[in-house]
Amino acid sequence: MTQLNDDLKHMSENLKQQRDELKLQLHLAKEDIKEEWDNLERNWDLLKDKLNIIGKEAEVAGKDILNAAKDLGAEIKHGYERLKNKI
Repeated sequence: MTQLNDDLKHMSENLKQQRDELKLQLHLAKEDIKEEWDNLERNWDLLKDKLNIIGKEAEVAGKDILNAAKDLGAEIKHGYERLKNKI
C-alpha cells in the first residue's frame, strides 16, 4: 500500500509542478498579448487622427499622409490577425 501512496504522491507533485508552470506561462502570454493590444490601440488612435486630417483637408492632403494611413491600417490589421491567432 505504501508504494501506491508514494506513486500517487509523486504523480500529484508532478501534476502540481506542471500546473504551476503552465499557470505562469499563461500569465506571461496574457501580458504579451495585452502589451501588443496596447500598441495596436495607440496605432489605432494615430490612424483615426490621420483619417481625421485627411477628411478635413481632403483636397490638400498629400499622398504621404494617405500612404502613411494605409500603412498604419495594414499594420493594425496584421497585429489584429496575430492576436486572433494567439487566442
